[in-house]
Amino acid sequence: MPKFNKEHTQLSHLMKPAKPELLAPAGGMEALMAAVENGADAVYLGARAFSARGYASNFSEEEIENAIDYAHLRGVKVYVTVNTLLKEGEIESALMLLSRLREMGVDAIIIQDLGLISLSRKYLPDLPLHASTQMTLHNSVGAGFIKGLGIERIVLSREVSLEDIKTVKERNDVEIEVFIHGALCISYSGQCLLSSLIGGRSGNRGYCAQPCRKKYRLYCNGKQVKTTGSYLLSPKDLNTATALGPLIESGIESFKIEGRMKRPEYVAGVVRIYRRLIDRYLKDPAGYSVSEEERETLTQLFNRGFTSGYFFENPRGKLMSRENPHNRGIPAGRVISYDRRTKHLRVKLSNSLRLGDGIMVENAETRPEDKGKIISSMYTEKGPVYSAERGEVVEIPFDSRAPSGSTVYRTHDKKLMDSLKKESESGSLRPKIHISLKATIVQGKPARLEVMDRDSNFVVVESGYLVEKAEKSPTSKAQIEKQLTKLGNTLFEAAELEVNTEEDIFIPVGQLNDLRTQAVSQLEKLRISKWKRETLEIFPLSAPGEKKAAEIKKPETTGGLEERGEKDRTKSQKPSERPLISVSVYSLEELEGALEGGADCVYFGEGLFRKPETAEKEKSFSKEGISGTDLDLIFESSVLKTRDAGRKIYFTTPKIVKDSEIKTVEELLSRAEKFGADGVIVSNLGTFSLAKEKGVPCVADSSLNIYNGYTFALLLENRAKMAVLSPELTLEEIKEVASKGPAECIVHGRLELMESEHCIAGGLLGGNKGQCSAPCRSGNFKLVDEKNYEFPLLMDYQCRTHLLNSRSLCMLEYVPALIESGISSLRIETLGMDGSAEEVRKITEKYRKAVDAYYKSGEKTKEKCEGLGKGFTTGHYFRGVQ
Repeated sequence: MPKFNKEHTQLSHLMKPAKPELLAPAGGMEALMAAVENGADAVYLGARAFSARGYASNFSEEEIENAIDYAHLRGVKVYVTVNTLLKEGEIESALMLLSRLREMGVDAIIIQDLGLISLSRKYLPDLPLHASTQMTLHNSVGAGFIKGLGIERIVLSREVSLEDIKTVKERNDVEIEVFIHGALCISYSGQCLLSSLIGGRSGNRGYCAQPCRKKYRLYCNGKQVKTTGSYLLSPKDLNTATALGPLIESGIESFKIEGRMKRPEYVAGVVRIYRRLIDRYLKDPAGYSVSEEERETLTQLFNRGFTSGYFFENPRGKLMSRENPHNRGIPAGRVISYDRRTKHLRVKLSNSLRLGDGIMVENAETRPEDKGKIISSMYTEKGPVYSAERGEVVEIPFDSRAPSGSTVYRTHDKKLMDSLKKESESGSLRPKIHISLKATIVQGKPARLEVMDRDSNFVVVESGYLVEKAEKSPTSKAQIEKQLTKLGNTLFEAAELEVNTEEDIFIPVGQLNDLRTQAVSQLEKLRISKWKRETLEIFPLSAPGEKKAAEIKKPETTGGLEERGEKDRTKSQKPSERPLISVSVYSLEELEGALEGGADCVYFGEGLFRKPETAEKEKSFSKEGISGTDLDLIFESSVLKTRDAGRKIYFTTPKIVKDSEIKTVEELLSRAEKFGADGVIVSNLGTFSLAKEKGVPCVADSSLNIYNGYTFALLLENRAKMAVLSPELTLEEIKEVASKGPAECIVHGRLELMESEHCIAGGLLGGNKGQCSAPCRSGNFKLVDEKNYEFPLLMDYQCRTHLLNSRSLCMLEYVPALIESGISSLRIETLGMDGSAEEVRKITEKYRKAVDAYYKSGEKTKEKCEGLGKGFTTGHYFRGVQ
């Protein structure tokens, strides 16, 4: 991990940076309390529904309100994640949830679904929204677009660099939130279908099964590549402790810790350390450092190895934890021997161990799922012991054999965890809230106490008791001060006290105590209630006698489009308009094959992916790939060929486009206009916004995660000519969306399961010094999982990896059902094919005949997917996702 010390802190002497928010995860109430107690400025949590961490315990609505009140009382903000993609039938429930959260006083909603964003702005305009990292926002143009929809804060993709972040901030007046610690995804968040296509558990729906943490083998040109470790898609954990300075100096508003699936003690420990580090840097930037104890605690709490991610450089191979996808803790010793008869490990300790600690042994003959063993007994030469220190030799019962010399890791430190739990539950860690008190106690009038906190919350209470003239022992000013400042069991501490009184007055101590207690109680209620919001009458509730949620106006397409109306279609109805057949191609040869096969439209993506078969012709490794002049000739030729055939052509833009790469997209948009293409197909909100701004017609691709009619309508209203629906939808779900306007579905080809900033081939084989040796030029790569399914890998000219599905989608036999669903276009994807014009022609022709036969005679094609090869799947068209 790179270190950033004094040279990165010089500007801090000229202008002190703003204090960033420390945002902590809470998978349950215990974790939330631990986060608050250990210094979090804000916490984020999920409801039981519509949360991207579906396997966390999460919160019921009653628990959420209690959590909000608990946090607000202590001056901590609460953000609730409603950040999954929503099906048509879920939108209204999600909107009602947002309405209730708004009334509870939530500080913001972390959100992904564009349709829900659109409805929220219409019905709940005062509810703050933060764009989830699941929205894959990674450039300033996309940030500007989403801000225009009413988003106040953006959680940027983890792959953006610090320079990228600065650019986004310079060009947009919007808050930025970034992850600073915790687990990393190998794929861009919001762009992963691996768990979905393998097992039906969608990461976009909060149920990722983490197949990236499984074993894979790498093959090149059919031969297995020897790798160090088998967990080729498993990244290390993010840790920016030593690099906080530059992040703070950049002006990022919120530092986010990942971990809603982690236990409360983890949350307590990580939050506590980052609270210290942020405050330490702001106090003395030049002297900033991380202590050895803090480093060790972060390592002990959870790690797969640490990385600073993409903030300062592309970590390449250093990003990955290929040998172990689980927590490795810290080294505790080495195996001396293993006794098979007694099943005991003999270990020489390099760190302390005690009963209740968890250990994992390197190279032990155990399953990866068995992440470790809790020590229930331990022996030295003196007999059974509770604990042992560094240098001692211990014997530990262990069921699996482990080779001599293997490292023993302490994965769970019972003493540390018990300490974190006890301290977090004590209620003594978080600083008291300073309040100012003013008491007026004069004869013949009620005693009056005014209290104000640092947030200007102000309450006044008066006693029912009238202050008397003292007959014997008057109440002194010192006695009054003493009683009013007895705040020990409360959250408050008296910072200022003013007592206005007279001599010879008397007031019982009990009255002073009651006055103080009432004031504190009212102040607590005010600190909570001030965030509550009144119910918006315009919101349609489902209670009897009120307007029902079902009466929310359905989205409509805008004029100027080929509107299809909202006809109710059944399987027996044939749409009058014949759907198009579109084909995504990546070379002129493939384009010719698609046209010969009868394609109505082609999406042309020359220059997006590296082609090993032509690598020898490349004189040098270049991120830019084909020269601009050559691309001009290729794109001009593609348009001429398509026009000669009387068909349509759209140029394909990249899915990921950093600000430094925007120029290449602008050039592509210019080519579309210059050469007379019909438009472009866009895959991220930045490119979508850019096409809109420049007036270039566009098709919104499936990576924009179009799950419902509201998202669909939003894109069409922003000038998309057509939108490609999510491949996670079933045929029945597609019907609900396709009735709103021109929709396309991918019906054939290998679906892209993920796009990763990490080049798998380069990270493993590209060398460790200087520039990557570009092993992607040497041949065709694929990953093979433990069940021997093969996943092709493609690398693009920005050195990103594209992982394709092991099986090709084929819906040839179900063309009538697709047509009856109301879609406007059936799309064939050629990624992962052999690249020959003949294969593209053959497949296109099959679908052309199937569509034409159905319209001519109403018959189902007799062609079967088996006629096109082996190993096909119908994807989610019939099974759907969780």
